[in-house]
Amino acid sequence: VEYGGQGASHITQMLFVEEIAYWGVPQAIAFDDGPNIIGPTLMQFGSEHLKNNHLPAIVRADTFWCQGYTEPGGGSDMASVRTTAVQDGDYYVVNGQKDFISGAARADWIHILTRTNPEASRHHNLSYFVVDMRSPGITLRALDEAHGRSGMLNKVFFDNLRVPTKNLVGELDEGWQVAISALNLERSGIENVGHARRLLEDMVAYARETVYDGESLFSVAQVRSNLAEMAVKIESCRLAAYRVSWLREQGLNSVYESSTSKLLTSEMWQQFTNVALQILGLYGPLESGSRYAPLKGRVEEAYMGSIFETIYEGTSEIQRNIIAQQGLGLPRR
Repeated sequence: VEYGGQGASHITQMLFVEEIAYWGVPQAIAFDDGPNIIGPTLMQFGSEHLKNNHLPAIVRADTFWCQGYTEPGGGSDMASVRTTAVQDGDYYVVNGQKDFISGAARADWIHILTRTNPEASRHHNLSYFVVDMRSPGITLRALDEAHGRSGMLNKVFFDNLRVPTKNLVGELDEGWQVAISALNLERSGIENVGHARRLLEDMVAYARETVYDGESLFSVAQVRSNLAEMAVKIESCRLAAYRVSWLREQGLNSVYESSTSKLLTSEMWQQFTNVALQILGLYGPLESGSRYAPLKGRVEEAYMGSIFETIYEGTSEIQRNIIAQQGLGLPRR
């Protein structure tokens, strides 16, 4: 509240995200890391300087944020960061590259993970910074996406970028803990639940209204069975996501539960968009520009957009490793 917010709970925020996804609010809002990731991270790890300078602007939606974790050759292994930050007086000089950064072209700020102590052990040699995207030394290069719609993904290059020391989030060389906390904030997958709830309702209505061989498409047993199966999975994923928010509300650890929810919801969304595409038949892949596209092409768009769901925020394989090690106590090997 002291920074302009509502003092809302984790559960209230989760419900808000679910509802904006259900009602089809443009995804540009969902990609804004300000209220979703870096804002809560600054609440937990940020200095008073960072809180005072960034939280009010995030509340007012005056700034747009993106996340800089992934690097060339690193994949989902965040600890393999090669971007370096070397202290030079009141600044850190940053050199390196980040890949597949969503929203970088429109972002005002980026939060990044860097290597600050090459002599320290893994997970204790990284530091976390917030960086003004208008700073000299930052170059962007657009990347084409799988569905052929460019604009959201970029490569971000840092060339002798000077970042003030006051932009350090958390303790020096302890950025790993900050990054893990930030990732847990975005791994509930509740937005996929919202999207799926709405698409299920639309698919049921479409199947009831569409006539196939003189009968409603909904009268086909396989169609009803597939939609019923997805309804069950959507509700299961919804409960998993709700549990993550409840744990956070209680101040409890939610590391493996967050990974469980992310894994379930991302794979559910991929499966559901594929099921919806199959039910629509040959008309399903038509894009929104076609007058013959069912549901104004939203199924095709959802199907193409679902491809990266099991990749970003940590692949499904990474999530299973976290569940195995953190949740079940299994060894690394």
